[in-house]
Parts: sequence; C-alpha cells; structure tokens
Amino acid sequence: MRETTARGLRMKTRQAVTEALADTALELFDSNGFDQVTVADIVAAAGISQRSFFRYFSSKEDVVFGDRIPTAEEVRDELLRHLDGRPAWDALRDTFRTAAEQMDADPGPWKRATRVICHTPGLRARYLEKHLAWTDALVPELASRIGPDAPDADLRAHTMINTALGCFDVALVRWSEAGADLSLARLVDDVFGFVRIPQA
Repeated sequence: MRETTARGLRMKTRQAVTEALADTALELFDSNGFDQVTVADIVAAAGISQRSFFRYFSSKEDVVFGDRIPTAEEVRDELLRHLDGRPAWDALRDTFRTAAEQMDADPGPWKRATRVICHTPGLRARYLEKHLAWTDALVPELASRIGPDAPDADLRAHTMINTALGCFDVALVRWSEAGADLSLARLVDDVFGFVRIPQA
C-alpha cells in the first residue's frame, strides 16, 4: 500500500512539473513566436536544465501538442456517445461541444496553444494531420448511420465531418483571441447553428 501511494505521489508530482513547464513554454511561444524560442530559452525561464526538459518533453513541438490534442480513437468514442438515435450533425456538434467545455474549464493554456498553432505554419500543418486522422476514424461511423446502401453515404459523411471541423476551428480561433467572458462551448453552438445539414 505504501509503495502504491508513493508511486501515485510521484505521478502527481510529474504531472504538476509537466504542466508548469508547458505553461512557461507556451507563454514564451505566445509572446515571442514559436520559431524564435529555443529549448535553452525555456529552461532558463523555468530554472531547470536542458536534460531535465527532455525528461518531460521530446521536443518543442511536444510541448504544444503532447497529449493535449485528442487521438482519433478518443474523438470517435466521443462521437459514438452522441450518435445513438440522433441526427449526425447534432452528434458532431455535441462531440465538439464536449471538447469545448473541457477547454473552457482551463482556458489559459488552451488559448495560448491555439494562438501558437495558428501563427506557426509547421504546427498548423501538424494540427491538420490530426484532422485527417479524425476524419478517417469518423467517416465509417457516420456513413453507416446514413445507410450502407446509400451511394453517397461516404461523400455525405466526409462533407459533414469536414464542415464540423471547420466550424470548430472558426469557434476556436475566435475564442483564443477573445476576452475571458466568452465561452467556447457557446461559440461552438453558435457557429454550428449557422450551418443547415439535411438530417442523416
């Protein structure tokens, strides 16, 4: 029992250090530009060695992404929670609304990470790769709901998913630049509401 408790405390300590180090790095990236900030700059600001930095992150890019961006499997599982007996577009909106609520709960790091990604072409490209992975995971789920015999099921699924990703990105960018009183979840509702998709 004592060994399990000690392991749990070490994990909590590691998580706290990881979050603090990420916050320091994101503040530097946001203020000075991702490409202008070096690992040496980050460790100087954090008061640790470069060797210590690489115990927590494999690279500068890993600070921005890490486990912050959900995997394709996680997004698919969240979609499946909302799909049962509901229109596909509503399920997509609620999937991204769930993510928005989580980001609203800790807005500072998420806003900084979003701004850094949007203003750094290399990071933006990596983020779009995530979009492609999410699309690959979600299309079969939506297409099967539209109807396996429908000749345009795959095309409709792709269209809805890419439209939903575009809506989420519009909301996310606006939120990242706005004041603290703006809710990302509410923005997601508003932006998704601008789009009219035939029920499927």
